[in-house]
Amino acid sequence: MSAIYTVGVAGSTQHTRICAEALRTSGQFEILWVVTPPPQPIGRKQILTKNPLQLWAEEHHFPVVFVEGKLRPELQDQLEPQPDFLLVVDFGYLVPQWLLAWPQIAPLNIHPSLLPRWRGSSPGQFVMLYGEKTSAVTIMIMGEGLDTGPLLWQEEFAVDSNWTQTEYYQHSFELAARALPQVMQEVAAGTRLPTPQPAESPTPIAKRFKKDDGFISWKTLAATAGLPETHNPEVQDHQTSQLLVEVQQNTHHSWTEVIANAVQGLSPWPGVWTYLPTTKGLKRMKVLSVHKLGDKISLEQVQIEGQQPALWNEVKTLYANQ
Repeated sequence: MSAIYTVGVAGSTQHTRICAEALRTSGQFEILWVVTPPPQPIGRKQILTKNPLQLWAEEHHFPVVFVEGKLRPELQDQLEPQPDFLLVVDFGYLVPQWLLAWPQIAPLNIHPSLLPRWRGSSPGQFVMLYGEKTSAVTIMIMGEGLDTGPLLWQEEFAVDSNWTQTEYYQHSFELAARALPQVMQEVAAGTRLPTPQPAESPTPIAKRFKKDDGFISWKTLAATAGLPETHNPEVQDHQTSQLLVEVQQNTHHSWTEVIANAVQGLSPWPGVWTYLPTTKGLKRMKVLSVHKLGDKISLEQVQIEGQQPALWNEVKTLYANQ
């Protein structure tokens, strides 16, 4: 009979829950405790809401340790007993050296990219922004560097052309969750040895997004969609985000490709958005879906500020130059 190993879990999302549940149901691991942020105010009414990992831990009666701000050494007193493994998935906090050293066997992380490609907090979005057709999910041993620790397991997969980041991440973590119990058993038994990563990554850091990163100037969007030019001087003051400009320059893709990739890869957040010049001034507009037509795009679904999503053909009469 296989040995039962103990695990502490750090995270917050449904992806953490999927991976922790795979360990629980395998019968090979005992979850000792869960570290997660406390309930956060959500929505317009700012209702305090528990995250998916906390809900899962409470359902199965696992102790929950809340963390806010930095992970300070005094928190260690609450992380007893000392686990064999620490599993960190979608945690959102910098894991300090004292916590990396706390598990008796190893601290593990699941990173949804083909490391050393796309180190950082948003690998899936960058895979899609750069139009990559294949990617991978990685199980690794955590180190102090940003996603630079030794690799234990990787599985490559094709990136579906219809995915948004939601489907990308769901697929990645489901693949990892299926492999995770066996990988951890082999690490504990010494039959799976880590492979060091190259020091340098061939890609930029997949940084955390800001809302403005999804901004595309109306001038660029209209030209790519073959729409009439506007002479509204306010339009000239709003420039496409530096991030999207860098993607276009680094990939040498046309703006048609960049915009189409961004609409999917940045959905649902931060999304691609612009300022639409209308007869009543500039209106903020989200671009929810587009269709590529040769070297142009066709706007499909959009959302004007304060309104429900609608087809572009239903709202384009607002455009001052239509």
